[in-house]
Amino acid sequence: MSARIHREGMLTKQQKEFVSKLGKVSRSQSLHQSFSDWLEIASLSLHQLPYQSGELEKDAAYEALEAQYLERVKPYGRAELTTFSELLAITMGAHHHSYSDFLGEIAGEAELLSKRGGQFFTPYSVCRLMTKMSFGNVRAQVEEKGILTVCEPAVGAGALVIASAEEVASQGIDPRAHLQFDCTDISRDAFNMAYIQLSALGLQAIVHHGDTLSNKYWESRPTPQLRLFHQWLEQRQGSERRVRAMRALMMTGGCLPEQFTEEEPMSSPLSETLFDLES
Repeated sequence: MSARIHREGMLTKQQKEFVSKLGKVSRSQSLHQSFSDWLEIASLSLHQLPYQSGELEKDAAYEALEAQYLERVKPYGRAELTTFSELLAITMGAHHHSYSDFLGEIAGEAELLSKRGGQFFTPYSVCRLMTKMSFGNVRAQVEEKGILTVCEPAVGAGALVIASAEEVASQGIDPRAHLQFDCTDISRDAFNMAYIQLSALGLQAIVHHGDTLSNKYWESRPTPQLRLFHQWLEQRQGSERRVRAMRALMMTGGCLPEQFTEEEPMSSPLSETLFDLES
């Protein structure tokens, strides 16, 4: 216990508040189990948010994860679920004005990582140094490609991805608009931590719970921002097709050439994305 208290001394005020509130829920079980349950519930809540607000139309993915959410919250009473919502509010607030590995640091310092699995998260300061050394001139890359894609096969809680977003932002480029991340981790807790933190930062990402080495995947979940980007892109491309079809009608005296039908794909799409959400 003394070692844990010593490590928690390394946490920020917000992180200490998080651990304190989590401890109140953990009286009848281990701190790690409460943390793991909260990660599942918080991750599902963030996925469902744009559906519940009406920004996305409810679909099969919504229905499946809603059933998972209702099953997950069953063991907890009203007071405990209120505390869980407070933990999510603290996490969202921590990511509102700054980049950090908020949850990863809590998991490491409060000994919530899997020792059996040899789990270890790279310190955020090291991740920042790595991204400074590797990204180069981001503006030139964005001008050439529009959207930059980053693959992280062992994402952990998302520290390297978050550091990448911070590096892009430091060069005057909005990472929410010009970065897309493809992230994987074999740990279910890490999968959820990465999903929560990338969603909280408004980043476009698809997060996989899977084993990169064996190429086995159990779940793939896009952040709300990636879902909304795809929705916007489809609408934008649909409008572009209609404009081109109208111009063709005017040029041909009212006879629409076959190549301009609604089903015809655009020869030069407005943007290209790494991710096919229906695959």
